[in-house]
Amino acid sequence: MLVIVGESASGKSTLQKMFIEANPQYKKAVTYTTRPMRNGEVDGVAYHFISQDEFDELKQRGFFVEYAQYREWSYGTAKTDCNGDNIVAVLTPAGMRALKRLGIDTTTVYLYVDRRSRMIKILSRGDAIDEAYRRNLSDLGQFDSVADEVDYVIDNTGYHLDEQGVLECLNAIVNEAKKNGN
Repeated sequence: MLVIVGESASGKSTLQKMFIEANPQYKKAVTYTTRPMRNGEVDGVAYHFISQDEFDELKQRGFFVEYAQYREWSYGTAKTDCNGDNIVAVLTPAGMRALKRLGIDTTTVYLYVDRRSRMIKILSRGDAIDEAYRRNLSDLGQFDSVADEVDYVIDNTGYHLDEQGVLECLNAIVNEAKKNGN
C-alpha cells in the first residue's frame, strides 16, 4: 500500500490522482468523511461523504482500520481499502501511524511544501481567508517529525517542482521500493 501524507495544499490529492492515471494498475483508497463536499467533488470519488451518526456507527462496528478527527470533521479508512499492494491512500500522519502499528505493509511518502507557499496556494484557489488560516493552523504540530517516520520525502519547497516533476519523483520512489521488496 502506498501512503501519501502532506499538509493542506501540498498537492497530495493531485499527486495521488496523477499517479493513478499514469499507473492504472493502482487504485485509490476512497476514505470516509463527515465534512461537507466542496465544489466539484463527487461522493464515492473524492471521499465517501457520510453523516457523523453513520461514521460513529461504522467506527463502532470496527469498519475502519484508522480514523481521526480533523477539526470538527471525522475521517476514516475502511479496512477493505487496505488490502493489496496497488492501493494508494492519502492519509494524515496519525492515519499512517495507525496502519504501521497494525503491521499493514506500506510505502510511505511525505510531500513537503513550506507553510508560506501552501498558504498562498490556499488563498489563490479562492478559499475564504478565515478558512485558509484554519486549514493552515490545523496542520501545526501534526507533521512534526513525520519526515523521520516515512520511507521517503519529496521536498517541494516553494513548489519548485511542477506537478509532472512531483509525479516523476513518486514514480521513482515506487520503482525503488519495488526493487527493495516493498
